[in-house]
Amino acid sequence: MLRSMREGAKSPIMKLFLLFLAAGFALWGVGDLSGGFLSGGNNAVSAGDRKVGVEDATYEFERSRRVTGRGLAVGEAIQAGLLNEVMGNLARETLFGAEADRLGVTVTRDMKRDSIANDPQFKDELGQFAEGRFLQTLRSSGFTEESYLEKLSSALEVTQIVAPITDGGIFASTIANQVSAYQLEQRQASYLSFTPDSESIPTPSDSDLTSWFTERQSQYDAPDLRSFDVIFLSADRLQNTITPREEDIVSSFDIRRDEFVTPERRAVRQMVFDAEEEARAALSDIRAGTAFNAVASARLNWTEDDVTLGIVRREELADELAEAAFNAEIGTAFGPVSSAFGYHVAVIDSIEPASDVGLDDVRPAIIAALQSEQAIDLIYDHVTKIEDAFGTGASLSEAAALIGTTVISISDIDRNGLTIDGELYQAEDASDLTSDTLFLGQAWALEIDEMSTVIESVDDSFFVIQPTNETPSRTRPLDEVKARAIADWKTEQAIMAAITSATEAMARGDDGFANSVITEPFRRSGAGLDHSAASLIASAAFDQKKGDIQLIETGTEVLVLRTDEIMPADDKETEDFALRLLDGFNDLVRNDIASAMALSLSETHKLEVNAAPVQQALIGSQSN
Repeated sequence: MLRSMREGAKSPIMKLFLLFLAAGFALWGVGDLSGGFLSGGNNAVSAGDRKVGVEDATYEFERSRRVTGRGLAVGEAIQAGLLNEVMGNLARETLFGAEADRLGVTVTRDMKRDSIANDPQFKDELGQFAEGRFLQTLRSSGFTEESYLEKLSSALEVTQIVAPITDGGIFASTIANQVSAYQLEQRQASYLSFTPDSESIPTPSDSDLTSWFTERQSQYDAPDLRSFDVIFLSADRLQNTITPREEDIVSSFDIRRDEFVTPERRAVRQMVFDAEEEARAALSDIRAGTAFNAVASARLNWTEDDVTLGIVRREELADELAEAAFNAEIGTAFGPVSSAFGYHVAVIDSIEPASDVGLDDVRPAIIAALQSEQAIDLIYDHVTKIEDAFGTGASLSEAAALIGTTVISISDIDRNGLTIDGELYQAEDASDLTSDTLFLGQAWALEIDEMSTVIESVDDSFFVIQPTNETPSRTRPLDEVKARAIADWKTEQAIMAAITSATEAMARGDDGFANSVITEPFRRSGAGLDHSAASLIASAAFDQKKGDIQLIETGTEVLVLRTDEIMPADDKETEDFALRLLDGFNDLVRNDIASAMALSLSETHKLEVNAAPVQQALIGSQSN
């Protein structure tokens, strides 16, 4: 996905997406979904004479959920912030569209065709526009041709409005070239590894251990420790205790059935011509007996990949082409079919019939979804009951009994959730809590025996804390930590032994590297190094001259590292990377300027954002 984004960064749609995403939704502050500046009436977004209806906003949310939020139910996607992001994107499209109307900015069919034809993500290896690659990219992004062209129009409007202002803030290419050369430089090194072996170190005598411990005794001091009683409510913990009713399972299946049905799909090959006469001539060649791909090669210089659309659903094709393709017979070429991209000649290679599923086929998925939804509902019901119980003076145990749960006891943890020996707290029912910084902050802010309110944490979880005991920090005698001290003493001695061996090898210079490991070329980030301490090794190698040697402690071993080769970046690679850097630098500048511009335009065009009816429509579609 990241690679696709990088390769498509010059796409107008991608630039528009990055602009919206970088600006964030904070400009309009619709995080509570209560509306933007004003209520938009029956519209989700409006600015000037531009409007986005609730139905259109709902469609865009579902498209985004399918592409970027796979596996998330509607409610989960809303909670994760997807609706905010979608509404922000729609708000910006609408806002700049209103400004385009004011300025008389237009987007012609030729502009859209040129933009698509010149988009790098739609070109083949020869640099030619590939219709198959174009439609495949659209499918993976959840767009139809029609919806993509609408987005492209918005992107081109933004470009025409923003570019004259932002182009003045571009970076100098010399900066990008210098950064590129620096980042792409490579080095090659040799290293020797010395692994500390604490098992080979004998147990110290009591006198040696006592002397060693006395110097380090403060490292073994016990920190302030607290114990707590806790009520912990988590949707994840409740989910497996819920058994959905059969009627709910059946009802949910009926509502979600379309998610499980596989529509008819067809394997399509096509050619696209600028002129209808050219398309008719190609169709005549095919009907005269010339192979489809041979005609495409002769008339368009298209490869097999260019003509292949793949296996597609009806809704993935433009309406005109879909109608013809899904009524055609296998192996019979048809056309010309006119669309926004030209005149299509196509053939169907195979048909995958639509398939349905029964309830039993998807019962586990339905049950899991219902368990998740009902667990969240049950959590909030429990929270209400607990709060009501505390209001009447109930104790922690009484409130827990009221909702059928138990009080969890957590014993002797420090402010970081660690035990007296600095280890992770291991109790299974409390491990989520003792690693939660919110929980720990609240736990240590309370007085002993003081009970907190019901506190909401992450992932639909809540807790109530009551500190029950506190033990102040203290000095621990050797007898209490003797086993730990012996293990630490052995580790320290083993490391010292490894450093001694490494130092001896360094003293031998190049002769000491006879049996060294020789690395592949690597970069400053450590990319190219097959080692757990790759970044540390790379940092050291780039910090010294060719032939220099230094000792490195990685935490698990001691290395003696020699830089063998310094390899400047390839000129072509540096140039290509510099262009990508320049695009990135300039996009940052453009985004900042465009964000400020958008904020100003929101007042000019009376931007109104109303997310509440969109959320209601989305949630209602799941419950009807």
